[in-house]
Amino acid sequence: MEETDPKAAYLSAVRRLMYELAQGGLRMGVSHGMLESALREATLEAAFSQFERSGTKITTSSLHVATGIHRREISRWMKQRDSAEQERPRIANDSPSARVVTRWSSNRSYSSAEGEPVALPMAKRSDGPSFAQLVEEIGPEVRAKSVLDGLIAAGLVEDLQDGTYQLTSTAFLPEANSTESIGFLAANVGDHLSAAVHNISASPEDRFFERAMFNPDLSPQKVQAMREALSTSAMELLQNMVTLSEEQTSDGEAPRGDAGGQRVRIGVYFYQEETSK
Repeated sequence: MEETDPKAAYLSAVRRLMYELAQGGLRMGVSHGMLESALREATLEAAFSQFERSGTKITTSSLHVATGIHRREISRWMKQRDSAEQERPRIANDSPSARVVTRWSSNRSYSSAEGEPVALPMAKRSDGPSFAQLVEEIGPEVRAKSVLDGLIAAGLVEDLQDGTYQLTSTAFLPEANSTESIGFLAANVGDHLSAAVHNISASPEDRFFERAMFNPDLSPQKVQAMREALSTSAMELLQNMVTLSEEQTSDGEAPRGDAGGQRVRIGVYFYQEETSK
């Protein structure tokens, strides 16, 4: 029977989402108590942020009323939150390595006339692009040598032995169970969830674009064909979006969005599994 109570429907959706997080947590040795603690802290942080945006006075009592969490737990959390050692939830961004690969593979400054990534020397130079310049555009706090060594170790960049380096793959895929792969979980799924939760109550014209196709009964051959087709078309879409984001607009807007104050994430995913007979 279809659920008609929005709160009950939301809790059902939350259980579905938490099931996947619990599955991953169990594989990594994360206990129920750890997940419960993370959920409690996330609930308090969400209430804290909502109060901040609305200008509501934030107290132990107001957080207790909003969340139902015991006042003693809230007091302990607020003390930890105010300490310098407390790591606050923050917007997760792609790793420097991922951003370097994306910019190298799609930005015209680092592409040939045919649109292919060009080989780059390490040191900055006045007559052309360099790897050091590429990394500097990603962020001044990032060390070019560390990024290059990591990309070579991952098999994404080849040392051509002539003082230049060639990008060999346009997709950055972190190692399994690495902190970078978990970072992508937070960044990509986190923003998708933000968009989906926003769309629940937003008016149609204010909703973020969110579409999916689903077919419950396909042959393995058809699934593989779809997977390969999506890999090609999705990479083309994402590269086009990167190019569009870096183009200078007719009104002289800075190509890197220095004055815009907006961030965007566009993602594509594919999932398959055997259906029960």
